[in-house]
Amino acid sequence: MNYIRNKAAWVLVASPLLFTACDKNDKGQLNGPVPTATFTTSTPKAVGLTTSVTFTATATDAAFYEWDFGDGTRGTGQTITHTYNTGGTVKTQLITSGKGGTGVSAVTDLVLPPVTDAVKLLLTGGSSKTWLVDNSVAAAIVVGPSDASPDGYYAGGPAGSLPACQADDEYTFSNANTFTYDAKGQTFVAGNAGGCSAPRSGTSTFTFGSAVGPGIAMFEFQKAGTFIGVTDAPDLTYRIISIDATHMVLRAGKSTAGTIFQMKLVAK
Repeated sequence: MNYIRNKAAWVLVASPLLFTACDKNDKGQLNGPVPTATFTTSTPKAVGLTTSVTFTATATDAAFYEWDFGDGTRGTGQTITHTYNTGGTVKTQLITSGKGGTGVSAVTDLVLPPVTDAVKLLLTGGSSKTWLVDNSVAAAIVVGPSDASPDGYYAGGPAGSLPACQADDEYTFSNANTFTYDAKGQTFVAGNAGGCSAPRSGTSTFTFGSAVGPGIAMFEFQKAGTFIGVTDAPDLTYRIISIDATHMVLRAGKSTAGTIFQMKLVAK
């Protein structure tokens, strides 16, 4: 009901603009047929973590086109491309005006792919992609007590401070939900008695979906002992805080873990 009232309010607000495109004869009557209000949409296209959709009005006898994209924004034009920042289903609508008055389309559901689809594409490259902890930046790995303070325990070291046996480790994700860890000879083991030790290379399947707590997506390894960056991660859950084609910020540990490790990774 709120949606209907909002639509009605929008039509009332838009009406003065829409009627500027209408012609009247000497008797105050509208000249011409009432315009239709029909449209088509392109297949949603992932652009980074957003989705792009092109709207094309197929209306007849219209001179003005006003769009409701269903995400709280509007636009004008017979053909227009809109970028969505979220996934899910949005309700879209077109209002047209012409010499014969105004036309209002039916509300049309537009299904957008989940943001997690775009995140997984960046994580795996569509097939397989390899990442390393980014030793070229400061604070490559930080440790904290909670999501509110991810570096509260340890704020990280300067660029280039990771041990060689940790900096060269490679972590590969496949689109088929298989993870492969290549230690490149040695694994850095955390703790007082740790250091560069025998390699712990291996593979694990993982589940992938929406993040629980801060993050844009989350994956969880299915094999005990699997890790990224640090061997003493609190659990097998990793949340992706941010990602693009070459960089990723990863947070090890559930939001309720009590200790979290946050890492900056770079694509190989």
